[in-house]
Formats: sequence, C-alpha cells, structure tokens
Amino acid sequence: MKFDFSPEIGYLFNDKWGVGLMLGYEYEKETEAGKKSYSNSFKISPFARWYYVHKGPFNLFLDGGVGFDFGKVKANGEKTNRHGFEVGVRPGACVDLTEGLCLCLRMGFVGYRHDYFGGEEPEIGTNGFGLRFAPEELMIGFELEF
Repeated sequence: MKFDFSPEIGYLFNDKWGVGLMLGYEYEKETEAGKKSYSNSFKISPFARWYYVHKGPFNLFLDGGVGFDFGKVKANGEKTNRHGFEVGVRPGACVDLTEGLCLCLRMGFVGYRHDYFGGEEPEIGTNGFGLRFAPEELMIGFELEF
C-alpha cells in the first residue's frame, strides 16, 4: 500500500515564467516474504517553471528544480533515517479548462539524485544520473490561477 500527497503553490511572473514550491508526504507499507516494512518520507522541492508553447488552451512547460527529502524506514525491527536530494527537470502540459483553472500533467524526470527516495520514478533508482519517461510516472493535478 502506498499513499503520496504533493500539493504545490506558485507564482507566475508572466505568461512564460513562474516559480513554485512542492511539499510532499509519502507513506508506504510493504509485506514481502512475510516481513513487513514501513516508510514515511517528507519532501520539499522549489522549482522554476518555463512555458515554452502556448497554443490556445494548451501549454507545454518544463519544471527545473531541486528536491530534498527526509524519511524514516522501519524494516525487520530496525529503524533507519534517510536524507537525500535531487536536481533535475520534469516536462509537463497544462490545459486551460476555464479562466483561472487548468488541468496539469507531468511525466518523467531527467537529472541527478543522491539517496533520494525516488517517489515518482522508482526505476531511476536513488543515486546517480537518470532519465525516465513512462505512462506509470504520470502526475495529474489542477492548478488555480489568481
């Protein structure tokens, strides 16, 4: 069982550039070979967003940022603390549904990680440079613009 919640807040400077902050929490419980493990992770990820295509209600963007995570893992009666970071880019798209409301999609990651929990793209691993674009990595959310 896995639960991940990552709200964002941001500010648009103009129709091309914005900045934001993603705060995330992840809880995961696994049972493998009769042994249980639990993990709790928190992350904070400031980012800059560049919209490079505007075609009617459709927009394409790149989020470039840095992420930091802090977590605890409990497995086989042992507790471990984890701290990691990532630096990279995530491509995305937004569709304007109405004025001030957009449906946003992000998929993939290109960048570097060090002991990062790899919440969105687990196949990249937690260390080193990586590139991952796959449908199972899709993040979907709504964006309110004021």
